[in-house]
Amino acid sequence: RAQVVTFLWRAAGSPEASVENPFTDVAENAWFHDAVLWALENGVTTGVSDTFFDAWGSCNRAQVVTFLYRAAK
Repeated sequence: RAQVVTFLWRAAGSPEASVENPFTDVAENAWFHDAVLWALENGVTTGVSDTFFDAWGSCNRAQVVTFLYRAAK
């Protein structure tokens, strides 16, 4: 999940997000931190719960297509 949102975030120009991090598994110094917050702020994805993003979880094709669709608005 972290890799997919990072790819989309970079494709969008790596914009800064202004939301507070609700995820316990997304450390501030993680390479995917900014991408996850951008994805959350822009409705690309949410966590698997209110406090867990599951950064190391895998994505099936349907999930990746959903992320792409949402990112494209």
